Amino acid sequence: MPHQQWNPSPEQSDHALRLVHQSMVIDLHAHPQAIMPKFVRRTAEKRLGLPHDPLDNLPAAGINYAVVTAVGDRLGTGWRVGKSPMAAVEAQLTAATVEARLITEPTNTCAGTTRIILGVEGADFLGHDLTRLHDLHQRGVRLVGLMHYADNALGTIATTITGRERARDRRRGLTTFGREFLGELNHLGMVADLAHADKDTTITACEVSTKPVIASHTAALAVRDFRRYISDEEIHAIAATGGLIGLWPASMRGKAMRDLDDFARHASHIAELVGVAHLAVGTDKNGVPDYADGYTASPDMINLAAALLKHGFDDNDVVAILGGNAHRVLQQQPDDAPPSPPTHNEHTLRSDGTDCE
Repeated sequence: MPHQQWNPSPEQSDHALRLVHQSMVIDLHAHPQAIMPKFVRRTAEKRLGLPHDPLDNLPAAGINYAVVTAVGDRLGTGWRVGKSPMAAVEAQLTAATVEARLITEPTNTCAGTTRIILGVEGADFLGHDLTRLHDLHQRGVRLVGLMHYADNALGTIATTITGRERARDRRRGLTTFGREFLGELNHLGMVADLAHADKDTTITACEVSTKPVIASHTAALAVRDFRRYISDEEIHAIAATGGLIGLWPASMRGKAMRDLDDFARHASHIAELVGVAHLAVGTDKNGVPDYADGYTASPDMINLAAALLKHGFDDNDVVAILGGNAHRVLQQQPDDAPPSPPTHNEHTLRSDGTDCE
């Protein structure tokens, strides 16, 4: 049978549109286009069908917040000739703000805006120096993925960039320094992201952390056997911290989600295990080769909402998954600070591409 393109019904689409534009919507995991050389991205978009999904489409898509991450392992730093790993990450963070034409310290909000929260995926570039973590915090970074596609000083990965499981005869799990690092993240009020960690690292990190942790872009291994997905045990462990599992609408050349019905099935499984309060969305914008049928770029956030509605989630559930839950977790504060909404670590983009006045 010929492939049928995934589309919501007109009623579902209208309903989803209202929810997206009337609710807090957060993408827990995105990248600037500058995480790879421009000529590589242009070639990949033209010849390989890599999604074209610039940051400046976030406001029109109804996305209020997006965590935009630099890449801190060699995949993101190695090609920046003449720069140290730390400088290479700094260049990516700067490029993210320039790409979206952002201001650095918004004092108010305006209609049709997206607030960008900076993150880093893969703490390899920090080495064993915790003072660099403080520098990163001062720079405005509020979320750190412990690892990306390589084992590092903190712990071990689930898969390599080719999708292979790491060698079984090597050490696994959170290291002694990883425990210390996680404690400092907790102290600074920075969110720990375990999306690329293996099971041993994830379970131990959840036991050690005193604050909610997340897996920003993944799904349920019990629904589909894909190595970047996580087990029910890991889902329970993350939820026990008060944390989140970010639903990841990636296809990965057909190995992950086929369409947005799959997206909703993963959501249903996780909700049945631990409740809707532990679900969010992390699209991996500008970081994946392709998406599940029904999602091509940020403006299709409406389709994610429609898929959830189609599969029986009610309005309150959808609003929580689209951003309410993530907003709760992203409001973590340093141990020595009074609770207050974060502003100094965000950057604001308006739907016409200009700065908020």
